[in-house]
Amino acid sequence: MTQHLSQQQQKMKRKKPIRNPLVRGILAFCKKSGIPVLDSTCCSDTETELNTATANIRDSSLSEQQTASPAETSDSSPLPSLSLSPSDIPKRYTSYPPLLLLPHNFPTHNQRWTEVYSTLSEGDKTILFQCIAEIGFGAGNQKIDRIAINAPIAAAQDETIDHDTHGPLGPDVDGTERTSKHQQQKKENVMRSPSGLLPVYGGWGHTLDSGASSNPTSRDFSAAFWTSTVQHKGITQYWAPLYTMFSRGNTSEKARILGIPTGTGSSGGGGEHDNDTCSGRDNVTFPGLTTDASQHQKMDVIDFYVGIGYFAFCYLTRGVRRVYGWDINPWSIEGLRRGCEANGWSCLVIRVDENGSMVNQTPADVARSIGRDEADDGNGHDHDRGRQPKIRCVAFLGDNKWTDKVMGEIQKAGVALDIRHANLGLLPTSRGSWENAVKAICGRHDTNGEGWLHIHENVDVRDIEKKKTEITHDIASLVKRQFSAQESDMAWSVSCDHVEQVKTYAPGVMHCVYDVHIIQTNPNG
Repeated sequence: MTQHLSQQQQKMKRKKPIRNPLVRGILAFCKKSGIPVLDSTCCSDTETELNTATANIRDSSLSEQQTASPAETSDSSPLPSLSLSPSDIPKRYTSYPPLLLLPHNFPTHNQRWTEVYSTLSEGDKTILFQCIAEIGFGAGNQKIDRIAINAPIAAAQDETIDHDTHGPLGPDVDGTERTSKHQQQKKENVMRSPSGLLPVYGGWGHTLDSGASSNPTSRDFSAAFWTSTVQHKGITQYWAPLYTMFSRGNTSEKARILGIPTGTGSSGGGGEHDNDTCSGRDNVTFPGLTTDASQHQKMDVIDFYVGIGYFAFCYLTRGVRRVYGWDINPWSIEGLRRGCEANGWSCLVIRVDENGSMVNQTPADVARSIGRDEADDGNGHDHDRGRQPKIRCVAFLGDNKWTDKVMGEIQKAGVALDIRHANLGLLPTSRGSWENAVKAICGRHDTNGEGWLHIHENVDVRDIEKKKTEITHDIASLVKRQFSAQESDMAWSVSCDHVEQVKTYAPGVMHCVYDVHIIQTNPNG
């Protein structure tokens, strides 16, 4: 009996290897800086490995000022009056190698960690993040060379207003010199730029101010740091972390478009998981897309807030003919273009100015570019056949209020359109684009009119059904107004066939997608 208890006690005392690379890196920093970690859970093998690794940290990479910092002058001289327990150490992170994102509360994880972190000099912090990158993550297959502390996307930000280049639609995309007057003011962050992202480690290149970043040149794109991740069905997405947000969430909605169970595939990125409510669900409901991909080859989609291709790439993978995407953030459009290229699709980028006119292109130019692909009924992945990939995505850099005007112009120029889906993925509401979406579904097609609006909304959980009724009524009113103005004899039916509860956005608030079906009917029965 005594022997049995002794074995149990030894087993309980046995230290386990540290699996979390962030914790490993922080423990290595504590060892190097002489910060005691009470009741450390390091096993002897891990401790030996940390001892060796900390001795090899390249202090020579730091500046003279940093090498004079207290944490680096002597590995055996602890920072005064500081100690940690394992539970004090931050554990959450998201990795997109070579990028590591730490949560916004990393410096204030808890009281004791806050006390330690606030005592560190800039040189100490450099060594901390070096330990995290080289020791914490260096031992695995996630090679990290850039670290940033994340922040929620701000609703408003300080912005330099350029009075003679019209924000993101200015004329100097080819790298010509910028000359303008500037004015600082608070402006709504409509481009969803990650203005609060704080780079803390690694080379991030030249950082542009808000005025320049909203009007980047091709040289700016080339000089920026870009990263990527792979999600469902091997779909690759690219973005520039300093200038474009990336959302790992909405995995259930992406899977729904793809027609796969929501528990299948990778969500992209390591660390914290998103609170998608439908994870693991086997039944998949997405109207208008069937299991027969051949049915989608003449079908087009408009994504009114395309971003870097969150939903657009799912439609393209599903086999639709073409996605027409709109965004006002030039960095998002460039990420979309790079992502298309990585996935084997060609992307045609068209700038639309503040008057709704295409820049340096005409509708006839667009029709010619698209027309050369029309004879090929393949799926657009032409690399294996030695041909230029088909244009599967047309990306408009400009305000989507011009959607109906621009789409009408290219249709008149000869581009075949059959818009069956309009994706409206702006939160908290995309109401400002509903009218253009209705016009696209009802008017931009070569066959009988039928299509779906996929309307993303943040909704009070008590009002989900009420919102369904409200949305259906409002869309029906827009349809009626559209065809009353045209004095048309057409009749249309509007219904909300499905409400997808994607994830909890905030306590008591659900991110929902309302699938609104619009179909032409026979007024005579």
